[in-house]
Amino acid sequence: MKRLKTLLLHPLTTVAVVVSAVGQLSIGWVEPVWALISATSGYWFPAIATTSTTLLPEIGYGSEGTTVLIAAAIVFVGVQLDRLIQRVQQFLDNR
Repeated sequence: MKRLKTLLLHPLTTVAVVVSAVGQLSIGWVEPVWALISATSGYWFPAIATTSTTLLPEIGYGSEGTTVLIAAAIVFVGVQLDRLIQRVQQFLDNR
């Protein structure tokens, strides 16, 4: 019983429940937000990359700049993969 209580009160369990709830309840606004991120990725990624590699280390936030750059790069790669999947699906549909 104690093991079950420990499992249920673990921080990762809380994160999983919150992410699941947000995903289930907010499907309506996830698509427009992703579309905005995707459409503007050519603007925000270079700006974040420049800021996090050039400006943040100069003002003493070098490690935070690296973290921000990695997070932005992960989102940018996700956007590019999403575009690739859409193009492949469009190619296969038009074939």
